[in-house]
Amino acid sequence: MPDKGFRSITVTEGVHKRLTSKAEKEKTSVSSLASHVLASYMEADEKLGRYAPLIELFGFEGNCAILRDRKSNRSIDVYLQDKELFCAFDESKTCVHVSFCQALPQVRKVVKG
Repeated sequence: MPDKGFRSITVTEGVHKRLTSKAEKEKTSVSSLASHVLASYMEADEKLGRYAPLIELFGFEGNCAILRDRKSNRSIDVYLQDKELFCAFDESKTCVHVSFCQALPQVRKVVKG
């Protein structure tokens, strides 16, 4: 029975083995890692849901994600600099284009390095 404030979920044996292996490497518990992974996924999904109608990923070139902003009808470059994302169009590290990129799994993986 889970602790107060927690719920249990069922995952496949394969997923559990992968979580266990990663949790051991990161010296954390399986439940803590699973909670973190699920929370990160939900946050990314919410961000993409907000921005997806307005922004789309066009592609990658070197350390740059190329986006298409439908609202401004422009091509937007978001660069990775020193493990931080920077939007050349907005000259910002906190704009919607950077938030969109942070929600992309392939970008998050590179940023975490």
